Amino acid sequence: MNAIMNAITNAVANPLLRQVAKHSPAKYTCLSAFFVCVAMPALGQALPAPIASADAAVSAGALAGATGVIAINEAAGVANAQSNATVIAVNAAGLAANGSDQSARTKGRVSSARATIAANAFSFGAGVISVNQAAGIANLQRNSVVLGTASAQAQGLSDSELSAVAPRNQRFDNRTGIGGVREASIADDAFQHAGGIVQVNQSAGAGNTTANSFVLRPPAGTLF
Repeated sequence: MNAIMNAITNAVANPLLRQVAKHSPAKYTCLSAFFVCVAMPALGQALPAPIASADAAVSAGALAGATGVIAINEAAGVANAQSNATVIAVNAAGLAANGSDQSARTKGRVSSARATIAANAFSFGAGVISVNQAAGIANLQRNSVVLGTASAQAQGLSDSELSAVAPRNQRFDNRTGIGGVREASIADDAFQHAGGIVQVNQSAGAGNTTANSFVLRPPAGTLF
């Protein structure tokens, strides 16, 4: 196995790193997801569930000062599902819709899972900032934003309408789980002075389901 990994590193990773060092400026943004999966069955035996080590990281200062619609999906592991969706409607009817259906089904074990967002990442950003970061197995994450002008006055949402956007956890058998470290962290000064709409889902482990939903319907004629 070591020989195979060395061959891949020499043939792919090292030339790519040399090209990045040659053409990239001194200051750069780094989003990294590192995943190790080990499964070594004996001959004639079924392949066992993978034992995974997953690390997802957003480096210091990543996307600092970025503006507009910023959507990040970063995952390390197995069978993670992520979605960022933003809808802006400016019309007479003020109609806007946003929906998705996510599912994940797998068997496995995570030896360790870490998700980190470092110092000053996304700081001084402005606009719609949607970030999904997952490390592990079968994590579901969703961010949704709907902005639509409407001539009608604002109306409250019923309990059934609110429950429609709430995340629902899945069922997992005892063969899916975490055996070691689970860590999710965001630096104190990440996202500092960010303005607008900021949504963050961060998960480390197995079978986590998280969602952020934002809906704004200002009166017709409102300028964004």
